[in-house]
Amino acid sequence: MDIRPFETIAGVGFRELAQELINVGATYGRISANEVLPDPTTIYRRCKIMASERRGGTVEEIKEVMSLINIGMTTDMWTDDFRKMSYMAITCYYVTPTFELKSKLLTTTCFPNHAKTGDNIRKELQQQLVTVLGFDASVMNNVVWVTDQGANVVAALRPYRHQACQDHLYNTVLRHALNIDELAEVVPEVAETLLGAKALVRYLKQSGLVSQLPRTVKQMAETRYSTVFLTLESIQSVHAELQELLQSRGESARLRDVSPDVLAFLVEFLRPFSDAQKELEGDKYPTLHLVVLWANKLKNHCQPDVADTPYQAVIRQRHLDWLMKKIQIQPLHKIAIFLWPKFNQLRMFTLAERTDIQQQVRIQINRFREGEDARRQEQSTQSGSGAVAAAGPAPKRRALAEFEDAWENVRVENEDTDEIQVYLSLNPTMEADGRDLLSWWKQHETTLPLLARLARMVFSVPASSSSSERAFSAAGRVIEERRTGLAPETVDAVLFLHDAK
Repeated sequence: MDIRPFETIAGVGFRELAQELINVGATYGRISANEVLPDPTTIYRRCKIMASERRGGTVEEIKEVMSLINIGMTTDMWTDDFRKMSYMAITCYYVTPTFELKSKLLTTTCFPNHAKTGDNIRKELQQQLVTVLGFDASVMNNVVWVTDQGANVVAALRPYRHQACQDHLYNTVLRHALNIDELAEVVPEVAETLLGAKALVRYLKQSGLVSQLPRTVKQMAETRYSTVFLTLESIQSVHAELQELLQSRGESARLRDVSPDVLAFLVEFLRPFSDAQKELEGDKYPTLHLVVLWANKLKNHCQPDVADTPYQAVIRQRHLDWLMKKIQIQPLHKIAIFLWPKFNQLRMFTLAERTDIQQQVRIQINRFREGEDARRQEQSTQSGSGAVAAAGPAPKRRALAEFEDAWENVRVENEDTDEIQVYLSLNPTMEADGRDLLSWWKQHETTLPLLARLARMVFSVPASSSSSERAFSAAGRVIEERRTGLAPETVDAVLFLHDAK
């Protein structure tokens, strides 16, 4: 099949999506193997048909998972550059019964022409999940939402379970700790280096000199403070070549404000922050259990060092202060690290905290058991109703039977305690980064069925909402100057198929 027509429409970087269109189309009998896609209108129509069919299957799979456990969802909003239309993305995370973590973009919908208040955002989320996608009306109660800390989004999700996106929290830490105006007053050499680096990269890009360097240099994004590290690191990696190039042009002064010593310190100091954000943004592996360790690592990294110069000590303290203000470990983070077998002794917490975490786990296990008992009772009642009718009237109740119900001896089975104790007694062999967590729980599901079910639920919650942001990065490549007339439902279909490939 000739996929060039689709490539022309979908844009550079979407060849895989074009191939996906062919593969899925052949599966559904929509496209012949020898057919040449005729025109954009037909292509987009088929995109919408295939997206609808595949989305239906995804929703049914998620409903089945939600019948036993809660799941994670993220949402974010974005406005396109051309028509100034607002879009809302909803991404779902869940662990299947075979312990496979899935991240699925459910929808990228055009937000109604209303103010983006908390009430309007909540209503649109409910509209999309219940009315459009067909989830049960109680779906919002069975989701842990992970979003940025925008006041309107936080207000929208206030009635529901909500976790702050760790990526956004660390971005906030960096934004405050590296505030140029404040740095200029207390450590002017650092402010000068940051401003000099930003101006230097801008000049290299605009002049075209970047093409003469062995590696490219990266610009700082206005709102993504994690890019400060990327910019500084990229300058450091070509510093010698850059110095030689500018000197040959009589422009050495452009490097004057970028202090090599300050540059080297900032690169090494900010590297762990970049590593933390990169790892916590993952959507192919569980991330919630990493929150506690990264928070502790970065707080330790920012502790005072007797070898620091005055400006280095200020930078460490500013970052430590903002880490203490913004990074708060939540109960779900603690349960997540308890479910990481390598750290289930919880040695990073006090004895009182460990006891509380285990108690929270026991409460959840009891809820699972009560739910199973209720389902068994319902099934027993339904299956036994015919037999009772055939046997005639029920036997007469004895006069003192009420005391049997209230006071008769009860044998309490501590199955949850036994399961936790078995778990704590194991000596797990795992990868250091915990990437094989779900494989471990799959192997131990028979031995630890309730804890394994809890692990599926907890690790369905991501540490970051970056997947919804990535959807908008793709959207920016779809809604470009040549395709400003795309209908919102077409944008949704293309992005859904791109995510599902």
